[in-house]
Amino acid sequence: MDFFEEEKRRLNPLYGIGLFFIIMVLFIFVFAPLQFRFGMVGLLLTELGLLFVTLLAVRLTKQSFREVFPIRRPRFGQIVGTILIWVGCFLFVMLVTLVSMMIFPEGFLDISSNMSSMFSSVPAFFSFLIVAVSPAICEEAMHRGFIIHTFRGITRDWVVVLCIGLIFGLFHLDPYRFLPTALLGMGLAYVMRKGNNMLLPALFHFINNSMSFLASLSNTGPVSEEAERAAAELLMNPSMLLLSLGSYLLIGCFAPILLFAGSYLLRKSSGCLKKYSDLRLVFTIIGVIALSFLMMAAGFTIIMLNMNSAINLEELQEFLCLMV
Repeated sequence: MDFFEEEKRRLNPLYGIGLFFIIMVLFIFVFAPLQFRFGMVGLLLTELGLLFVTLLAVRLTKQSFREVFPIRRPRFGQIVGTILIWVGCFLFVMLVTLVSMMIFPEGFLDISSNMSSMFSSVPAFFSFLIVAVSPAICEEAMHRGFIIHTFRGITRDWVVVLCIGLIFGLFHLDPYRFLPTALLGMGLAYVMRKGNNMLLPALFHFINNSMSFLASLSNTGPVSEEAERAAAELLMNPSMLLLSLGSYLLIGCFAPILLFAGSYLLRKSSGCLKKYSDLRLVFTIIGVIALSFLMMAAGFTIIMLNMNSAINLEELQEFLCLMV
């Protein structure tokens, strides 16, 4: 028993990384074939498999389930802060996704088409449960539960947030969406690190996947070759890309403010708000406002420089809908 108690105190990130590699091996040889064979049902079995392996890892390492998966009633400020952080992350993710689409347009078109076809293979209610609810439970148990628990000995929050985010990006095995997914993973890790409550990242994950699911409902039918060709032409049009980038910068200029406000509410409600000097707080606020202003100015400038292009508003609206 003394040996296990010593191991419990010494649990380190290698345990979490080890679980990640075990999951990846299982995905290649077990979960991926299940998804290929059974579609959405296979995806549900994958999520349940993740949860089972994670719970088994907690058991084998003699960890306390209450410590690995802390669950308590969240405060109102924690809920609002988590939602604000999600919105801020989502705005930044849209910008990163647009840049990724500029580099790999065909890859994003194929992914969107395949996801829409998969979602429409089962009734919408069951698809919602599989896409939005099960990852908020099963994937969070793995990443913001066991894996982040193994990083508790690291005192620097930014190191933990960065590592967990990168692991989350690699976990999805999608090179085209690695950066956007990693950014979301960082937001999820920050919420868990500061809130220390599994319900908070679960809420974040649920909202994010729910929005993706609702967006996919407008494109559940089969995509024709003409539609794919038209979408590819829009993606290849430099004026369209620049106008879209300008539009997203204008929208995304609120992201720094939302992230700052959400972080403040989350940390204050969680009792981990550090007392900084008035001068440091002032410089932080000035930096946040300056970044937002620069993004807004850049977006406005890009749009004004491309206002005389041959792109009409209907095409721009169509492209922005494709991005979502």
